[in-house]
Formats: sequence, structure tokens, C-alpha cells
Amino acid sequence: MKIVQPYSYLVNTKKLFMPKQNVFKVIAYFILLSSLTSCHIAQKMDAYVASQFNNKVPKPDKRADSTIIVNSSIPSDPNELSHTVKTSKNLFLLLYWKYDYRHTCTLNPAIGVDYLRKTIYQQSNKLKQKLNGQQLELTIEQVPGSFAIVDKGAVVLLLVQWDKFYVEPDFKNIIVSYKLLKDGVEARSGKINIDNIQRNKPMGFFQSWKGATSQFLGRYNADLTEMSRAIVNKLLAEL
Repeated sequence: MKIVQPYSYLVNTKKLFMPKQNVFKVIAYFILLSSLTSCHIAQKMDAYVASQFNNKVPKPDKRADSTIIVNSSIPSDPNELSHTVKTSKNLFLLLYWKYDYRHTCTLNPAIGVDYLRKTIYQQSNKLKQKLNGQQLELTIEQVPGSFAIVDKGAVVLLLVQWDKFYVEPDFKNIIVSYKLLKDGVEARSGKINIDNIQRNKPMGFFQSWKGATSQFLGRYNADLTEMSRAIVNKLLAEL
């Protein structure tokens, strides 16, 4: 009589894990693939940002009224609307791989300065009521002007992966100095510091980098407009 051995359900656990040398090959492949595409995406981001501003760096409007003057001490390139770079941070452990990939786009400072200047001029009548015939000179010294599209995540045993995609703004505050002039002589001076209200924004599940960039630029305009109103309110309290 032939005895049939029962089927064994024992699993060779060694086969569940990839050999160590193959693990490093896969990791190296992903790093190489990322580096090959990074420059291409950065160039496309700069081209897309430029298209959102009609490929023109904002210039200050000429004003006949010199009662309130808004200048900027921040240098800017008249020929470049943005500059994007790719950065990568990787942490390799035996069974764990953590990474942080960013495409950081630095906007021409003239963009942020233009948003602030326009809103301040729109509220100039409020300030004029406080000036009593004096002249107010404002100098924008610092303005947030960059954002990063971030892919941050980890891989465990090359079997489990999680990613967090979000847009991270520049968290710098706005700094504006002012001079109050009477008959051309400085009567008072000071400095306004406005807390940055921008926050990280999670990306949608199917949102592309173009969609995230467009959304950020719209929010950037709105946030700087709100912060410029805060500048005017602080000036009204100090003048």
C-alpha cells in the first residue's frame, strides 16, 4: 500500500526576502531614475511658472502721487521669473529606506514685492489720513518667495511603502522699514515685521505638479495680499 505524504504548508521564509545585493541594486535604480528626471522637471516647472506671469517680470508702476512711496531693497534678476532645483535626502538602514525629494522653486522677488506694493497703494487713503501732509517711504526688505513640491516617504523591506506629497511654502516673515519725512527731513522711522501665514498644503491624490504649482501661486497672491493689509494696519497704529 502506497502512503501519500500530506502536503506541507511550511514556507521557506528566506525566499520571502530579497537578497541583500539585490536590495541595493533596486535602491540604486530608483535613485538613478530620480536623478535622470530631476533636471527635466525643474526646467518644465520654471517654464510653467513663467507662463503664469506672461513671461514678464513685474515692474513698479509709475505714480504721480509721491506722498507714499514703496521701494524694495531685495535684488532681483530682470530676466528670470523663477529658478527650480531638485534635492534628495536618503537614509539607508538594513531593512528601512527613508527619503525626502524636493523640487524647490524660488520666485523672482519682484513678484512678491509687486503683490505687496499694489495692496499698500490700494489702501493709501487710510495712510494719508495719518500723514498730515508728510511723506511716507516704505522699503520692503524681506518677503517669502519660494515653494517646494515634496515627496517624503519610506520603504520597509521593499514590501511596504508610504509617501506624503505636499507643497511647502517659504516660511520667512515680511519685513518692511519706513521713514516719515517732513519737508524732506526724517521725522520718524521704524520697522514692521509681519508673521507669515502660509502653511503646508497636501497635494490631491491625482494632482499633478502643474496643478499644485498653479494652486500655490493663487494662494501665494492671496496670502501676500492679506499680509500687506497687516502691514498697513501696523503702520496706522504706529504713525
